[in-house]
Amino acid sequence: MKPVANVTDGTSALEDPEKTLAQSIADMLSRPDFLLPLVAAERQFRDHYYGLNAAALLEDLFFDALGNFLRQTRPEARLRRPAAGQKGWDYSYDDLSVSHKVGQKIGPLAAIWDATKVHDGTWTFEFPIVYVLGKSQPATKIAVGLKDGTRIEARSVGELGRGTSLRGGSLLIVRWPASGEPVELLDVINSRPGQSSSDVLPFARVWGHVARAVARGVPANEIDVLRIKGRDAGAVADDPDCLESLSVNFRGGVYLIGVEDLKELPVVKNNRAILIDTPVVQRLLSTTHAAGAFSPLPLWYWLYSSDRPPDMYSAQRSEYDTRFHARGAVEES
Repeated sequence: MKPVANVTDGTSALEDPEKTLAQSIADMLSRPDFLLPLVAAERQFRDHYYGLNAAALLEDLFFDALGNFLRQTRPEARLRRPAAGQKGWDYSYDDLSVSHKVGQKIGPLAAIWDATKVHDGTWTFEFPIVYVLGKSQPATKIAVGLKDGTRIEARSVGELGRGTSLRGGSLLIVRWPASGEPVELLDVINSRPGQSSSDVLPFARVWGHVARAVARGVPANEIDVLRIKGRDAGAVADDPDCLESLSVNFRGGVYLIGVEDLKELPVVKNNRAILIDTPVVQRLLSTTHAAGAFSPLPLWYWLYSSDRPPDMYSAQRSEYDTRFHARGAVEES
């Protein structure tokens, strides 16, 4: 199998431990068995839990997923949480302590949740940041460039509700690499007025493209499904060679912002926290993406995942139930 693309090519700003973590995250998201549960949670948790609670749960899930992946593939790696009450970082990968941030859209980033802290107008972070951007920005302006010079706009199909009409638009299944590799048009699905994504795109059809891509060494998170408007459908031929480029200002995914880029940043504050303002966050994400420390998080699986978050009680109950298993209870610890 072809190896997963090296996310740190040209990333001179990252230190070696940061490069190792960035590559581990890229390798994890290249596998559909890790990618799709994380994608499903982006909607399930945010739709059903208050903002900060959702963020905490998404961070916990990411930590558990990465820990599971590392135990399977790099058992020598050490992933751990800080001691209770310890502030400043959220988990460590070997000897690298990391701060974890999540956002559905780009906004101010908390440097510290203490508005009384004295500062000189700037802030220096002690640790790198793993930043998960839940969706591309702006969501409706993914630029699709065709080789004949045509430029049209698209959006991720995952942001549409299951029953939302496509209004005669078309769906494009694409390969959209994180790096500078060429994009590919894999499939075009047209719709009739009144049809939704669920009507025209069964899971088996998009999964077939994911499975074939993974079999030839393409990371699963390079496959995405975009929706274009009906008036633009005629510009796209069912031909893998017609697609030239895909771009958006800020692509949804996981960014690893190196600690060298987090020094003496200008800050603002509100009544709760000292904050890195939105334009600075945007600059950091642009720099990180250009450096290669980025892994996409496509949202197409939202069409098929449950609307409800996992039942946490059922997960806890399963340990209790195993004590009464018909083929033998677990041994007492």
